[in-house]
Amino acid sequence: MDGEFFDLQRVAELGAQGVTCLISDSTNAEIPGITPSEMTVGPNLERIFAGAPGRVIVTTFASSVHRVNLILRAADKLDKVVGVVGRSMLNVIAHARSLGYIKCRDDLFQPLEKLRHYPKNRILILTTGSQGEPLSALTRMSYGSFRQVTIEAGDTVVFSANPIPGNTIPVVRTIDRLIAMGAHVVYGKDKGIHVSGHGAQEEQKTLLALTRPKFFFPAHGELRMLMQHAKMAEAMGVPKENIVIAENGDVVEVSDKAIQIVDKVPSGVELVDTSREGVVSGDVLRDRQQLAGDGFLTIALSVGLDGKLTTTPDLQTPGVVTSIPRAELLADVTRTIESALSNAWSEFARRVDGGLEVDWVGIRGQIERDLQRMLRQKIQSRPGLVLLLQTPTPRAKAVAEEEATPAAGKRKRTAALSR
Repeated sequence: MDGEFFDLQRVAELGAQGVTCLISDSTNAEIPGITPSEMTVGPNLERIFAGAPGRVIVTTFASSVHRVNLILRAADKLDKVVGVVGRSMLNVIAHARSLGYIKCRDDLFQPLEKLRHYPKNRILILTTGSQGEPLSALTRMSYGSFRQVTIEAGDTVVFSANPIPGNTIPVVRTIDRLIAMGAHVVYGKDKGIHVSGHGAQEEQKTLLALTRPKFFFPAHGELRMLMQHAKMAEAMGVPKENIVIAENGDVVEVSDKAIQIVDKVPSGVELVDTSREGVVSGDVLRDRQQLAGDGFLTIALSVGLDGKLTTTPDLQTPGVVTSIPRAELLADVTRTIESALSNAWSEFARRVDGGLEVDWVGIRGQIERDLQRMLRQKIQSRPGLVLLLQTPTPRAKAVAEEEATPAAGKRKRTAALSR
């Protein structure tokens, strides 16, 4: 695409000098042959664009500068105007143009609000969303919730990308919604509108043959791909003990004599809440997932020193789906709490030195267990349970203990009358 070729001769020279370790992309280790050239995509995209009766909406990886360049070239050749949707797509095109990787006339691009002034068969919209991302522009178009662009019958939507592992279901559901809205959707490997950005088996073998590494570290891919790449290297002469399969976070140490995993560091995906600074902790994330799943059931109750409820519990059910009337559910909750208190009070409350000592933590745990058991049976789901237990204050406890002793109670009443 850019007129520059991979320097196989230089790689061979380095191999002759001696390569200690080769770290190589494993993404297409399960795919035989070689990956076709990016140039093969251009004619197929141009043919589809030319045959579209109405607007053309194209989605691809925003990071694929060569593919974006091919799309823009085809649009220019066919005298179309281009509207760009999606922040990442806008940023990539702007930077690629400033660096000279994309060269096109300025008036090829038009703001979305001005596209309505052009005939529909001259409009091409380049958008993000090739992987069915929930908040991407194309996904929102498929739901009819993207204000600037509405899918119409006669539109041609082109997926110039294949789903990466794990994204197949969101992508096909987006395609189904677009078809239901009347769009003609072009997708699939047989259409010749996408080639991988990763080398296939024969290219991986070529790299191994040219570098002849002492140690091999397959990288970037699912575990099955890493294992397949490792078998390939072993078949080409790299000893099994000189190959390391690492997971995200593993620290791999390489020396002239050995390669090994020596440590592990924290790794993975963290959620950043844009409403405030900082990373959302695992506990908060679990709470949000619980609320989105089975919801939460919040119960506030007050228990006196006699082991009985002082008032009817307060019940809140955010996110809980149930056909049981609220009054019935509250009655069940109240009965369960009263039963738990009746059965457990003697176990967790005892007289010590003339006073009453209550294990409120134990009482709370027993009530929670009984409520969770009842809820599983009653509403057939597992909502999160938040139990707010109000217990007597130290002053109330002291007063209760005084009143439990007749003489002390008399002194208290006399003191009150004298005040």
